[in-house]
Amino acid sequence: MAGRRKRLRNFRNYALLEAMNVVLVPAIALYLGRPSSAAEAVVLVLAILPTSGLLLVGAAYWDAVDRRLKGDRRPLRRACGLADRAERPLLGLLAAAAIAVLAALAIMGWTAAVVAALVLTLLAALEYVNYYKVQLQHFDNLADLRRLVSGRFRRSHFARDLAAYRRTAA
Repeated sequence: MAGRRKRLRNFRNYALLEAMNVVLVPAIALYLGRPSSAAEAVVLVLAILPTSGLLLVGAAYWDAVDRRLKGDRRPLRRACGLADRAERPLLGLLAAAAIAVLAALAIMGWTAAVVAALVLTLLAALEYVNYYKVQLQHFDNLADLRRLVSGRFRRSHFARDLAAYRRTAA
């Protein structure tokens, strides 16, 4: 029973961490990469949007997983519905952020705001892959760490749950 409690607590912690990062990550980026022009501000905001959106989707998912393990499956369906509806808009925002960052690098160079936007855009891309495609997070248990060292990646739990949702919603 203690192992199960720990697993439940960890999923709740994932949800809380993702939710906290929805605000904390952009705040740090704005603090470290304070824009000195309107153009830098636009690039940074374009990078913040997909990052925060993906973290929000992740927070909803991990909260739903925690609730599912406690016996309530309804939040998982809602979280998967949110993830399904958000995927294309988030990809569009991610593409816009990537284009804006590349343009800003070419025009403005490596300013603090542009570097912050670049880091956020890369983070958003990694979050997208980690949630919607393959598991990139390999640091929370030994089996995952071994998989990382071997170079084998598996479809993420989020992607599997989303695929199951899409099959039943179609």
